[in-house]
Amino acid sequence: MAHIARRPGRPELPPEHRLVNDLPVALRLPPAEHRRTKEHADREGRSLANFARRVYLMGLAQYEAELARTTTNA
Repeated sequence: MAHIARRPGRPELPPEHRLVNDLPVALRLPPAEHRRTKEHADREGRSLANFARRVYLMGLAQYEAELARTTTNA
């Protein structure tokens, strides 16, 4: 069963913005990368998971932009 994160004291998010942990994705990092990730997350006041998701979304956007350029040029 999926779990929807609750945000105490904050208004309910619309369904399209809720994070559902129905199928979590593991991210395995070597110790040095894990340490760097933790340092960046701590500096931004984020959890490791939140920081990793943020960086993933940035990388996903870059990947999709590159994919679109490749597809357009083909």
